[in-house]
Amino acid sequence: MAADNNQNDLLIVGGGPAGIAAALWGKRLGLNPLLLEAAAQLGGQLLRSHNRSVDCPGFYGLVGADIAERLTVHLVREGVRFETQAPVTQIDCATKTVVVHGAVTYAGRALVLALGVRKRKLGIPGEQEFAGRGVSTSATRDKGQYVGREVVVVGGGDGAFEEALLLDEAGAHVTLVHRSANFRARPLYRDRVLGHPRIRVITHARLTTIEGTGWVERVTIKVSPPDAPPHQMTLPVDGVFPALGVMADTELVAGQVARDADGYILTDRHGATSCPGVWACGDTTRPLLSSLSTAFGDGATVAKAAFDWLEAQEQSR
Repeated sequence: MAADNNQNDLLIVGGGPAGIAAALWGKRLGLNPLLLEAAAQLGGQLLRSHNRSVDCPGFYGLVGADIAERLTVHLVREGVRFETQAPVTQIDCATKTVVVHGAVTYAGRALVLALGVRKRKLGIPGEQEFAGRGVSTSATRDKGQYVGREVVVVGGGDGAFEEALLLDEAGAHVTLVHRSANFRARPLYRDRVLGHPRIRVITHARLTTIEGTGWVERVTIKVSPPDAPPHQMTLPVDGVFPALGVMADTELVAGQVARDADGYILTDRHGATSCPGVWACGDTTRPLLSSLSTAFGDGATVAKAAFDWLEAQEQSR
């Protein structure tokens, strides 16, 4: 939908569930919101979620892309303005302006940061080169390609352990690699994997290279046992599943709003940041529970808080 760059009561950066909820509630409260999303579709992390929803009221059984489509239709029906393929390259919290494509400036009376998170990468040779050719970010989506084949999962949290179990159930031969013997995964997953007769676990180890010809064929692993000299091993594999968790996507506001040591934006209970007139919502604030339900609630809360702030600004004139 077409946007007026400067006539925006509520300027929202990020088109995930939290940003969408903020836009809907901003419109509902009588504001004129504009939502900007870098990708070609709205949805944020939903577009990378291939598990079926079981815990978000009203969306049972739907995968992320289905939910994203419903949310987009909702915005259109309510006449909420949004721009996709609008990557924000600069944010000025003090003036509540953002720059899209390095050229076009958008301004708002209030600014909402729904910047989300991104997956951590291994950062090793071969990871980017073999993306989609053996390096996968979703066992749910790709497990069918690895029946009877060797795969390695990297990580020690819930995501990594879930991926290992899914791949094993699909018939893959799974090796889990983690940098230490301490795992973040909940006992529900940890006990199943560590006690599994078919899943091999290598601790105190990290991948150093991914190699192959056209498709992943092997990985090099550096093993550093606490009671033995470090050594390298080469493992023949057909697939690599990095599952290292996520990191806050907040570099554009560094030094402008308070953030924690990991880059997540610090807010009060209404989503207000340390910069007046700027709110943050969703995963970018490290919520107690990262879920659709909390994202929707966060978005609604910041929209109402921004509405109240704008009303107070008007009354003080």
